[in-house]
Parts: sequence; structure tokens; C-alpha cells
Amino acid sequence: MEYVIRDGRRIEVETLKTHAARKRQRAEPYIGCPLEWLKRVLPLVSTAEQLAVAMWLQRRRVVCHNELFTVPNKALREDLGLSRQVKYATLQHLEEAGAIALLRDGKHTLQVRLLG
Repeated sequence: MEYVIRDGRRIEVETLKTHAARKRQRAEPYIGCPLEWLKRVLPLVSTAEQLAVAMWLQRRRVVCHNELFTVPNKALREDLGLSRQVKYATLQHLEEAGAIALLRDGKHTLQVRLLG
């Protein structure tokens, strides 16, 4: 048996096993987005706005729980204060560099898939 001291008295205690889940440990370093993604896009971007969009894309993929996700103008404007022109320029640049794939479906919102 184990004991604890409370108000000067020794009290006998029993340790019970619980079924509480352990904290999940990350398999890879994570800095707002996976370190590997950051290493991949860092040489591809030339402005802080482009880097913000690239990191936001990774976060959006996690939030959407899907490999293929949309990038609405309103969300990017509300989250980062970036215009749709910055969004489209960055998406085009990342697509040409091979970091993402864009799925265009007429006038519908673009869908993005992160590659690599």
C-alpha cells in the first residue's frame, strides 16, 4: 500500500489503473505545418504572402480531413487577409512547381491536392 500525508495524518491510498488514452506523439516535427511540407515549399515561394498561403493550404487539408479540398476566397481573406489575386497567383505558382495539383470544374471553387 501507498500512503499520503494530509493535515499531518498518514492516509492509506490505492492506485487504480485507468483507461485514459495516452497523448498521441507526432511522428515528424511540426511547426504550424509538417516540417517536410515547409522544406518543400520554402524554395518555391518568393514572398511572405505566398508562404502564408502554402502553410494555410496544409492546414486546410487537415481541417477538411480529405486529400482533395477547396480553397474559398472568403476563408483565405478572413483567416489571413489575403486577396483572391494573391491566392490564384500562389496556387498557379505552386502548381507549376509541382507542389500541388489543381482540379478546375468550370465556375466552381478550385479543388487542391497537395503532392509529395
